[in-house]
Amino acid sequence: MTSLIRLAVLLPAAAVFAQFPGLTLPPSGNNQKASVTQFIGPVKVTIDYSSPAVHGPAGPGSSQIVDRRGKIWGGLVPYGMTNLGFGPRKEGPWRAGANENTVLSVSNPVLVEGKPLAAGRYGLHFIVERDEWTLILSKDSTSWGSFFSDPELDALRVKLKPAKHEYREYLTYEFGDRKPESARASLQWEDLGEVVPYGETKV
Repeated sequence: MTSLIRLAVLLPAAAVFAQFPGLTLPPSGNNQKASVTQFIGPVKVTIDYSSPAVHGPAGPGSSQIVDRRGKIWGGLVPYGMTNLGFGPRKEGPWRAGANENTVLSVSNPVLVEGKPLAAGRYGLHFIVERDEWTLILSKDSTSWGSFFSDPELDALRVKLKPAKHEYREYLTYEFGDRKPESARASLQWEDLGEVVPYGETKV
């Protein structure tokens, strides 16, 4: 037997935010903020991100919702480095979510696909290609998205292979394949997933 707790806002959004003055709507397309944490032994690993939906706004500032299935990879998320017209107007990677930086935090040194990563907070970015992705962990975790990314601040780069996954409406990060000394964090959205590499505690 399982127990489920379902939470819902029962008033229209405008009424809710008027009733609670400290609350504001999420910025930039109502992409909900999310966070996932996993302990690998004593090491705390957290990914903070904003979670866009496949059924999203037709464009910036639009209230029309469109079905973007089949248009995410290579479309909404362009292949390769791209210039979206922000920041210093140079080509950059994808911010691995929406809005601000997606941030990976580790409380202690870890190994990522065998490569050492010091404790700290890192901007998490991807260079997305059809058959291979490049994970970039940047020492700059506070800039907006990937628009100000600087390769000189890279802490680590790892090549990854995307894989098909069951459908996910919202971009989601999960920790799976957990063992006492390691876990696999996966990005899942639309029909792709399993693209973030193993993290292991460093001994």
